[in-house]
Amino acid sequence: MMEHRTGRIFLAMLLIVVGLFFSVVSFLPGLFRAEDWWPSFILLPGLAMLAASLIGGVSRSKGLAAMVIPGCVVSTLGFILLFGNVTGHWEAWAYAWTLIPTSVGLGLLLAARFGVGDPGGGAAGKWLFGGGLTCFAVLGLLFEGLIFRGWIGRWWPVFLVLAGAVVLMAERTHRRS
Repeated sequence: MMEHRTGRIFLAMLLIVVGLFFSVVSFLPGLFRAEDWWPSFILLPGLAMLAASLIGGVSRSKGLAAMVIPGCVVSTLGFILLFGNVTGHWEAWAYAWTLIPTSVGLGLLLAARFGVGDPGGGAAGKWLFGGGLTCFAVLGLLFEGLIFRGWIGRWWPVFLVLAGAVVLMAERTHRRS
């Protein structure tokens, strides 16, 4: 019985999200160009999964709440593809892929919050989320600042010196405690 309810709620959320999107498209036709918005066909089901999981988390429906992890992953992929398609900056995939494990971590954190899955999932989610965001920031800075845009250029040795100073101060503080 619960499986039928879960499926109906997901279907309802999918219809609502897709209907809202196409309502905006039909009432504001100049805002969207179809060739730019094809990633919406990935993003919208992901958002529907997230909406259904939030309903499941509030109503304590574990079947719906468990959709939070795939909802985070599919939505993240949709947003990355949408960004690349709208901006044409496909080079960002050099570091944007790190948002995929980040989204798994976010999904695990939310699933733990909803009481779904393994109790250790929240701790693993924190590590994946934090590590993924850190990798995204470091690789984004490296690729955008040094390779793609070149604005780090002659300043990168200064960043290395500052990073070394931070590591030394952290080590000194660690030895005192």
